[in-house]
Amino acid sequence: MKPDRKCETVGARIAPRLEAASWGRAKDMPKRILQLDGVRGLAILVVMLHNESTVYPGLHLENIFANGWMGVDLFFVLSGFLITGILLDTRDDERYFTAFYSRRCLRIWPLYFGVLLFMLTLVPLIHPVDRQSILERSSPVWSYPLFLQNFFVSRPEAAAGPLGVTWSLAIEEQFYLVWPLFVRYVSRAWLRSIAIAVICVSPVLRLFLNHYHFDLYSNTFSRLDGLMAGAVLALLVRDSNFTPIRYVRFAWLVFLISVPLTFTAEHMNARWIVFSLSAVASASFVYLALFARQRRLRAALTNRFLVYTGTISYGLYLLHKIPFDVAKETLVGSPPLLVVPLLFGLCYGLASASWHVLERPMLRFKQRFEVSQRDLEASAISS
Repeated sequence: MKPDRKCETVGARIAPRLEAASWGRAKDMPKRILQLDGVRGLAILVVMLHNESTVYPGLHLENIFANGWMGVDLFFVLSGFLITGILLDTRDDERYFTAFYSRRCLRIWPLYFGVLLFMLTLVPLIHPVDRQSILERSSPVWSYPLFLQNFFVSRPEAAAGPLGVTWSLAIEEQFYLVWPLFVRYVSRAWLRSIAIAVICVSPVLRLFLNHYHFDLYSNTFSRLDGLMAGAVLALLVRDSNFTPIRYVRFAWLVFLISVPLTFTAEHMNARWIVFSLSAVASASFVYLALFARQRRLRAALTNRFLVYTGTISYGLYLLHKIPFDVAKETLVGSPPLLVVPLLFGLCYGLASASWHVLERPMLRFKQRFEVSQRDLEASAISS
């Protein structure tokens, strides 16, 4: 998962609130869709609360946010939607591959490899006692630079510190490696059929993998539903006959049915179908965020806090475990009601510093890999 954003500032550039269904074709899509920032912000918040809720059990947050890991599925749907859109809109350009991969590397790699350097080199040097723990929980370490940790680390989600969330980035990088080939050389009709087929086959594949005791949570072949659901959305909004309002009621129906079914299936430990239901719920929510007419929903998704959270969500995702891990050793016994807000503030401080000092300066180099005006507009939404 990778939460991406490209913007100059948030406070100075908050655009006017978009009216529901104010654009009906992909070519009319505005350069920045605040609702998607809000969706991204919501996703990272529930993931953070899920990951850190067990640190202070006295707050009983682990019960409230037990299913917060599903925010990653929301990230996968967003990635499938936005990345597929960029690829579709630039598929005929001669610099299609060069531009796409260069821009993705500029967005993902600087902070990612900075985290690897910190965890695999600096932490063992500064705090040698943690070296053995890092190696035991995160081996083989060579898999991280290659984005293969979700296949070679025994439990990648339990790796040390921020390494424990990088399995979703590995899935996205693998998606980036393969999906552009399909978009480039396969017709849109076949792309739609392939995406739908993957969504339909995924539960059966997970049953097979589960039978042979594969880790379903971080396995790429177990988490394709969300990416492909997002791809279907990207293809839908680029259909010549697409009318946004036509599917809004249906999206509400799907969302209201799939959410309780997802929680029920998770309670029954039926992970083979949970990921499919979560992907469907996430896709319908993204559609509603874009096209639903309810002003309260739109206002909630475009408030400044949620938009800014979405803007720095990549840094929040990769860095949020650091303050909490430090607190486990240094703030034992401190009042949770005081410590938790402080720790979240530190998470935001780290992510904001990463955005302003590292990520945004690197994004300026993306202009060297422009493909077309349309690509620039799409990239402003997803990256």
